[in-house]
Amino acid sequence: MMDPTAMAVDASTRGAGVGSGGVGGPLPAIRGDAFLHLATSHRAITVLFCDIQGFTPMCNEVPPSTVMAFLNDLFTRVDRLLDPFGVYKVETIGDCYVAAGGLMKVDEETGAVTVRSDDVDPQHAYRTVQFAKALLSAATAVRLPTTGQPVRLRVGIHSGPAMSGVVGTRMPRFCLFGDTINTASRMESTGVPGAIHVSQATRDLVPGEAWEATGGVEVKGKGNMSTFVLRPPVSEGW
Repeated sequence: MMDPTAMAVDASTRGAGVGSGGVGGPLPAIRGDAFLHLATSHRAITVLFCDIQGFTPMCNEVPPSTVMAFLNDLFTRVDRLLDPFGVYKVETIGDCYVAAGGLMKVDEETGAVTVRSDDVDPQHAYRTVQFAKALLSAATAVRLPTTGQPVRLRVGIHSGPAMSGVVGTRMPRFCLFGDTINTASRMESTGVPGAIHVSQATRDLVPGEAWEATGGVEVKGKGNMSTFVLRPPVSEGW
């Protein structure tokens, strides 16, 4: 089965006319409700944001081609971890990598990947935390082009309800929406390099890790939140 992004792109380009002389005609107009059928409500998923320590200063010192090659190397390694942990890649924005657990499911008979709707993956938080631990290790195999030091990532995770789907009529892209996504982003921005910073909601779903209570952090738009940090031992096993 085609994944949601491919479905959206296919819908946006289907029907492009071809004239008798072989010249492509204009793309048909796309209605504002063209992708509403892809909208799905999720009762509980876990969202992860991560970014790279020192990325902005690095961009000031090396050419864009080096930045792109560096990110391609790093994110290709992270992409390889998605399937083993059952986590879905949502998007990358600059050096920010966004993924989610519990968003997709695989049909055991056909192998088709579909968007979860009514059912909740009971392991969505656990999968995402284990993925986070693996990506911290994978990042150490990549070196910053400026200093030659291993890459250190800052990871933030939050669990809760969300919507998924496609909005707009140009450059369709499957995205997540809701406060869960905003809070996961805040966990990343208030975290520390080399560690996983999570909300109370995620910590409660994965109690078996060696969490360290932060004593509360001030989160924009949220006030003081009870959060926890995990500092897993890092190895280059991935």
